[in-house]
Amino acid sequence: MTRNRNRRIKNIFIRVTFCIYGILMLSGCTSLQQTKRDGLLEISNLKTFDGIYENPFGKNSDAMYASLWNQLVLRDKLDTLDFRSARIGLKAISKNQIKATWLEGDTEKKSIILKGALKNNYFVSRHKRTIIPIPLIYGKFTNDQFQLSLNKEKQLHVDRLQNAWGWVFVFLADNDRTSSYVYSRVVD
Repeated sequence: MTRNRNRRIKNIFIRVTFCIYGILMLSGCTSLQQTKRDGLLEISNLKTFDGIYENPFGKNSDAMYASLWNQLVLRDKLDTLDFRSARIGLKAISKNQIKATWLEGDTEKKSIILKGALKNNYFVSRHKRTIIPIPLIYGKFTNDQFQLSLNKEKQLHVDRLQNAWGWVFVFLADNDRTSSYVYSRVVD
């Protein structure tokens, strides 16, 4: 009798644990919202983004963290190329993809394919998510995403969402950051 009772309690505990875990996983899906800005350019296709843009955000010492390239690659680690002499070329290659190229002069150093969709005059990237679940012991959830828009002066606006949360045993922690940058178009 005690054995059956212990088994039922164990089964209930496991079910409750997985329900709580499921609720936590579903509630952590943050999305980047379109910012209400005046003076946005009407964008009907991705070719509107075609051009070459300045890479650094500013001239201060931490500008490499806010460089256009580091916003587009969705990585926390900095790229090793010299960001000060670089420019970033954007070229639409399909209705849902833009090729971003790291340029130094006329030389291509690196390129990546940005996948996403055009929504309300924004190119919204796909989510880059990482999930590491070990119920009741350890868990980690990260979500990175960016969106691109252009103003009337054809300056590129980049909004970036970085959302992370996790737990160790029963202790929860989270970190949400949304940032916005503007990059000037150098060449059409």
